[in-house]
Amino acid sequence: MLIFVISAIDFHMPPICSPIVRPGRPAEASPMVSKQLSNTISSSRMTDLKELSLVSGKAAWMAYLDIYCLDADGALFDAALLSAIAALSHLQIPSIAMNDDGKIVLVSDEDGQKRAQEPVNKEKRKLTLRSIPFSLTCILHKNYILADPTAEEESIMETHVTVVLDTSGQLISLYKPGGPVLAYTSAIQDCAALTRQRVKELNNFLDKANSAMEV
Repeated sequence: MLIFVISAIDFHMPPICSPIVRPGRPAEASPMVSKQLSNTISSSRMTDLKELSLVSGKAAWMAYLDIYCLDADGALFDAALLSAIAALSHLQIPSIAMNDDGKIVLVSDEDGQKRAQEPVNKEKRKLTLRSIPFSLTCILHKNYILADPTAEEESIMETHVTVVLDTSGQLISLYKPGGPVLAYTSAIQDCAALTRQRVKELNNFLDKANSAMEV
């Protein structure tokens, strides 16, 4: 049985993205961002896995998502999550058919006659995304909150908080990887309020980008 998953997510940081990344040695942030992405996308339940079924109980689509960082200038997870959402929102599931041997085969747009003769299980379509998650990373310093920090700002401040909300306002996850500053309830609430504003901005940006690609 083939099972559809979007857990095969890899975040790559080639040496071109930052002077601290050395050739032949994986960046320390890569596996952490990859794990965060996998957890966030699976926890958000933004996709209906039933849409990926080819033959009930026998076969389904499997997705592999590779994200390459070209400029590691802070808030890597935020940028990686937006890239992942953009890729999934533009993903098209191809048309498929069942051949004489009972195997799944792809049907191209040029195979019009073949398409009419063979039983096509699924038409070419996009995924239906529900409650899309977006994130915002903030730095806590005394009584101050700095949103969307650069790499230089992240290197100076040690306490980061990343809030992930979906388009319905539901809290998906909250990351605080250590740091000397305590994340009080008021600070978390302020970070969440900033994230709600960012979710609206990013969702509008994503809609415009997708509309432009369809023209």
